[in-house]
Amino acid sequence: MDERLKSFLREQFREAGREYARARDAYQSGRTSTETENDTDQATDDEDGHKTDTATQKTSKELDQEPEAEADADADISVSSLPCDETGRIRIVCRRAADKRTVMIDTEARPSCFEPGHPDCEGCVRDIRDGIVETW
Repeated sequence: MDERLKSFLREQFREAGREYARARDAYQSGRTSTETENDTDQATDDEDGHKTDTATQKTSKELDQEPEAEADADADISVSSLPCDETGRIRIVCRRAADKRTVMIDTEARPSCFEPGHPDCEGCVRDIRDGIVETW
């Protein structure tokens, strides 16, 4: 093999290795921050079987009754800044199905395709509320 070809291939393999290392580190960093976030948000069952928020020691009934006016106000601001089609439906890229779609958004900033408990859907709602959802 020609020395220039060997040198070229060696450099390409090294660059691929560096890129793999960067991707692996980014994945681990994101995974660690998600696990930390989940640890602080975990709920536990008390002796009566009620869900209790470990951070504030409130039961699920108390948590459901808390006002969410601030979250709704923030959601309205971020939703209004998202691109929409001529019928008023928001244009987003679905995280679960990885496709472009136009959806209606409810008062809690959830798209009509939202599935409770699905991690991609939950992430999409957080992104919509933060105004950083992927659009087209």
